[in-house]
Amino acid sequence: MSTRTDSSGLEYRNQLAAAIRQSDRIVLTEHSYPYDAYDSHAGKSLIPDEVVYGTRELNGDQSDAFLSTVQGLDPQTQDAYAACIFEPHHTLRFYAGGELVSTMEICFKCAQVKWDATDLTPPWSLLSGLATVVQGAGFSPERDWAGLAERHLKR
Repeated sequence: MSTRTDSSGLEYRNQLAAAIRQSDRIVLTEHSYPYDAYDSHAGKSLIPDEVVYGTRELNGDQSDAFLSTVQGLDPQTQDAYAACIFEPHHTLRFYAGGELVSTMEICFKCAQVKWDATDLTPPWSLLSGLATVVQGAGFSPERDWAGLAERHLKR
């Protein structure tokens, strides 16, 4: 692995740690994704709007644990990706001074993260760290998303 590639993961980790430190609020949301209930014949989602299954604002201890987890991540940069469709079911929103500063969408199924605060490639260890944060907030990285959407649509 090249130094350039390894430095991306390290810098990503450092940028995320800085975002956590600078945030006065970090909000985690577990939600649906349009493909959870999709009508392939009509070519559209059966879920008209995002369904929020839960929202948690990280408390001080959880934010500190998040920061500690991020600082402890192995910085080796991710250099391969699953060939599946990015279907994020968890979103972290970082706020400072009452304003939304950045948003991180997480897909545990395909092990990908899209964070609008950077163009850098994350470290491999990011997903396991984020799974710890998600579980610490009382959510699960993996659920039966299609089943949840189906139950929601039957209401």
